[in-house]
Amino acid sequence: MTRRTVLIASALSVLILVAANLLVGRAASNSVPRQRMRTIDSAGPVIDVLGIGNSLMATGFDPDTVERTFRASGRPIIALNAGLGATNPLEHLILARHALRQHSVKQLIYGFFDQQLSDDVPLAVRYAQFSWMDLVAFQTYRCCAMFQERGNIWAKVEKMRRAMASVGMPRQATNQFGRPEDFDLLEFVSPEEFSKRCRDVMRAGTFLSPPIQGLFQEANAKGVKITVVEMPMHPWHVKTFYDLPAWEEFRRLNRQAVERSGAAYLDASHWIPEETKFQDHIHLGPSGAAQFSRMLAERLIQAAPSGVTARR
Repeated sequence: MTRRTVLIASALSVLILVAANLLVGRAASNSVPRQRMRTIDSAGPVIDVLGIGNSLMATGFDPDTVERTFRASGRPIIALNAGLGATNPLEHLILARHALRQHSVKQLIYGFFDQQLSDDVPLAVRYAQFSWMDLVAFQTYRCCAMFQERGNIWAKVEKMRRAMASVGMPRQATNQFGRPEDFDLLEFVSPEEFSKRCRDVMRAGTFLSPPIQGLFQEANAKGVKITVVEMPMHPWHVKTFYDLPAWEEFRRLNRQAVERSGAAYLDASHWIPEETKFQDHIHLGPSGAAQFSRMLAERLIQAAPSGVTARR
């Protein structure tokens, strides 16, 4: 192989990679995370009620219903849902920080379930000691769409795989996140395992992970009122896990940890007792989301009449 052939092959490889990177970036330009970022960016200078959390918050917090409920009480507000599916507290901190930097947020609603507040996700950028090789790799991942958006690529491939696998097979029920039965796999294997996880956290005393602590600290520093909401759960989940003595004790200590951090704690886990108002064992359906959001707005109005500034 001649030097000229090697150079041509290398140049073509580089061109193919650049083209692929541009195509991936374009394909991911309207991904759900980017939609959420644009929603935050397009909001006005003041956000009265900001919802943050994972897919439970993304599907359960209905800003239109929250705004209507406040408006009916004579207090028009701006509500925004920044909940994002398949995320952890570190990503919630980043989304909240993005909103706090660009807007004046009056009230932040953080939705969670199970032991999510204590899930330890390392704050890599703050705590990790990067070598120069790590820094190069980090910057490459940050700037290269093929690395940065690999999850979006995988989602499209998985959708294609499932579509091909369903050819000639009975139609399966799906919702906005996929097949409802897939979310059964996110549940604890048994009540005993759930109780053990509760006892482990209580023994360690680490109810609030570093990202959650960081989120609360930054919001408090901006004068934002924080309400932590134990999200409505499917009746099966409530009966199987939340009625356990271990969860009752965990909830009591978890509430104390949240309140010591300067936030309010609201238990909404039993608010939606009808199975038909859930789209799977975890996520609320549209009617359940509307009911939860209305009840949440009513509680916010009753609990702190002056906590959210009315617009005139």
